[in-house]
Amino acid sequence: MSTIIFTLLIYWLSFFVACFVMVEIAQDALYDEITPYAGLKVAGGSLLLSILLTWFKVRGTPASFESMFTSNIAWTILQGIAWVLVFMLVLRFHPWHALGLGLMAMLLVPGLATMGVDGILARPAPGSAAAQAFAPREPVRKSLSPPTAKAEEPAKK
Repeated sequence: MSTIIFTLLIYWLSFFVACFVMVEIAQDALYDEITPYAGLKVAGGSLLLSILLTWFKVRGTPASFESMFTSNIAWTILQGIAWVLVFMLVLRFHPWHALGLGLMAMLLVPGLATMGVDGILARPAPGSAAAQAFAPREPVRKSLSPPTAKAEEPAKK
């Protein structure tokens, strides 16, 4: 359960940052103003998108760059529709602008966010370099002088 919550939070944070930057820049450039309550709209829209991608991840079909355009193409099309609808209905872009910005964001952001989720939540495989980094070791600090040979004790008769 905690893995699902952390997955949702990581997706939400990455989508919020990406969408907020896009909304601030694009609405200012395209419409010379930003819609009121832009932060709350971005928070709600990015939450909807992060719930969708968390559901994909739990189902076993994550939106990774490896599978978005091959084995998971149907889910990628559904995700593209969701991104365009969020940009149009929640973030209040003109439909043509929502189509362009939503698809551009969908092609970049989910794959990067999935890499972040996998990198943060994945456990290192045994024997890998990451697992060996945390393995117990002997202390690095040792004496610099060579070990001295112990004097032989006289044999007892």
